[in-house]
Formats: sequence, structure tokens, C-alpha cells
Amino acid sequence: MRMALLSKNKLRFIDGSIPPPLLTDPLFPVWERCNNLVQGWLTRSISPTIAKSILWFDFASEIWTDLRSRFSQSDLFRISDLQEEICNLRQGNLTVSEYFTHLKILWDEMNNIHPLKSCSCGSLSTALRHREEDQVIRFLKGLNEQYNSTKSQIMLLDPLPSITRVFSLVSQQERELHPVSPILPVDSKVLLTKTPRYNPPGQPQKQCSHCGKPCHTEATCYRKHDFPPGFKFRNGSVAGTGSSPVVNQVGTQGSGLVPPSLSALASTPGSTSSSATILPQLSSDQYQRLLNLLSFPPSVNHFSASVSASTEGISVSNSSASWIIDSGATDHVCYSLALFSAYTSIAPINVSLPTGAKAVASFSGTVRISDSLILYHVLFLPNFSFNILSVSRLTVAQNCFLTFDSHFCQIHSIQPSLMIGSARLF
Repeated sequence: MRMALLSKNKLRFIDGSIPPPLLTDPLFPVWERCNNLVQGWLTRSISPTIAKSILWFDFASEIWTDLRSRFSQSDLFRISDLQEEICNLRQGNLTVSEYFTHLKILWDEMNNIHPLKSCSCGSLSTALRHREEDQVIRFLKGLNEQYNSTKSQIMLLDPLPSITRVFSLVSQQERELHPVSPILPVDSKVLLTKTPRYNPPGQPQKQCSHCGKPCHTEATCYRKHDFPPGFKFRNGSVAGTGSSPVVNQVGTQGSGLVPPSLSALASTPGSTSSSATILPQLSSDQYQRLLNLLSFPPSVNHFSASVSASTEGISVSNSSASWIIDSGATDHVCYSLALFSAYTSIAPINVSLPTGAKAVASFSGTVRISDSLILYHVLFLPNFSFNILSVSRLTVAQNCFLTFDSHFCQIHSIQPSLMIGSARLF
């Protein structure tokens, strides 16, 4: 308000430096017009309820004095709320700029309602320096763990740099860790690699040699390779609710993706031939590979592979969940909220699932798989049955690349050049 009045050269009408002239003064009509103009500005800038209480004042300076005496008071309850909000604020899914801006708004409000007392000695400069040091410490403590090295280096400096300098240093680190990526469309399509259902002009229609039905091949036939979980048949039944085994879910014991029948088979030596009826769709070689995979001890950095007819994925197993690395997915997806280290609500977006169904994601957050593998902007889909790790998101966020050979997949960071993960194909 003071800035607006000063820019229009009307501030002196509210501080009383221009007293009202006499009624016989030739300048009285000019003063009265300006006084009424400032009164109208003040009345329109406040709520209608408060405006009713100042309608009967004759001078703009009286309105200003009345409002200042009523509302220009320190509120201890608001101060306590600001202190608590500043202490509890964390970066989470915010960028460094957004996190710093939020903090600065709170600091500015705190300085306005609880300013330092002015004095003529050198104590004021010392108090200002201590306040800025507190702001630097609070800003660094609220950053995510990926900035730990930068935080340690700054905290060891003596004296501490200014808060603006610290923000500049952390922003440079953010640009190195997270290069600018192209903006993805709102309608994210979290899909395993799928074959389009239409045929280009001039090409014959596809027909499955296994079931004889059109629009797909034997390599993508659900009747041969089993239906995905949640697939709805025309009679209303849903795949995955019966007793048929799910052959496309492979992981270590304890990862949550191993069917009970496979766990029992893995713990029973010499059961390869006698248990062929339990998994009739697997060859003896495939069955033996499953048993070898199940014999691996669970580990945070252990990768297992899942090969389906339409795509080849790699699942990452830890002690509580499994992840499928998919080169066709545009976003990370997690169905367990317990795996998130931090999350926040987002504007609802539509997500296309591998089953062809649609889901709505209303939360996004951070999932920590290991110390060297942290996923950001992970969509939370509680009704989905798998955790999907997007290759495109991973390579951009982690500044890494993936290499493949006939048996293994390795994930390497670019700077520094380190292997942050490995996978076994089967």
C-alpha cells in the first residue's frame, strides 16, 4: 500500500504531513479531492467487513492511523506457527528454487512481524549475521540426501557464505544432477512395449498360429503365455483370480513376486520332473532357470529378469518389493505407499496400464531403492500390481546409461564413472 501511494505522490495524505487547509483557502477543493481519492483507495483495498468501520472518517490520515493501531501488532501465535513451519519444511519433490522461495517467503514474513531492534552499537550487525547463518543452516538441513556432499563442503567453510551464495552453489549442483529433460505429456503412458493393433495400408492382417485369432501373433498370444493380472474376460471374470500359475512374475524369495508354488518347488530338491504338471507351460530348461534364480539370496542390489512374449524387462528386487525396468515406460510407478521416502499430492493425471485399462495418479514422490539408486517423481498407483522403473526417467535423473550383453545388464553413472547396478537376464 505504501508503495502504491508513494508512486502516485499521495503518501503524505496518510502520514499527516499535509494538514487540511482552511475552508476559505483556494487550495481546499484540490486537497479535498485528493483526500477523497486516497480514502476510496484505502476502502477498496480492505475487506467489506472492515471497510464498514471506517466509512465515517473524514480524513485519509485518520483511516490509516485507525487501521495501523488495530492490525499492526505482533501476533505471538503467528510467530510460533512460522517458526514451526520453517523448522519442518523439507525439499521433498520441490526443486531447489521452489524450496528456497518457500523458505524466503516465511523468513520475510517473520522479519516483518518480529524485526530486530535497532541500536547504534555493533550488536545489530552481529545479530543480523547470526540470523543469516541460521537461515543458511536451515536451508541446507532441509535439502534432499543427494546434496549431502555439497552440504558438508559448505558447512565446513568459515565464515559461512551468504544465503544467496549458498542457494547459487546448490542450484549449480542441481543442474549437474538433473539435466533439463523434455516435458512429457500430461497423459503419461506407462506401458510395456506393445504392438499396435492396427495394420498399415497394404500389409496383411496378423494372425496367431497358436490360437488362430487375428490382430496378434504367437509371440504375443495371451492364451499361450498367460493373461496379465487384472485382464477382464467377456464373461466378467478377471485373470489372476484363479489357480493358474503366473509365469511372467519372477523374483527372489521374499520379494513379493514369487508364487507360493514356485517357492515350494525351489525349497524341494529333485522336484524338477515330478512337478512338471504344476507349470505345464514351461520347458524343462526354463523350469531349471527359475529354480536357479530362486536360489539367489535376497539383496538390495540384486536384479532378476522377467521375459514375456512382447517385451523383455528386468526386475530389481529388495527386501520388500520388486521393480521391473521397462524401456517403454515414460514414468516410474509404485503401488506401495510404504516404499516412498517422501510424497506429495499432484494434479490428477491419466495413466495407461499394460492391460489397456486407465488409472488416475494423484500422488508423486521419491523412492529410495539403494544408496546409489533413488527414483524421483514416482507415480503412486495403489490398484496396480507391479512397480515399474522407467529407463528414460532413470537415465535422465541419474545421469547414467545402461549396457546389455547376452547375460547381463549394467547401469553406470556418467560422472563419476561408477556401476550403480547390475542385472541378470534369463
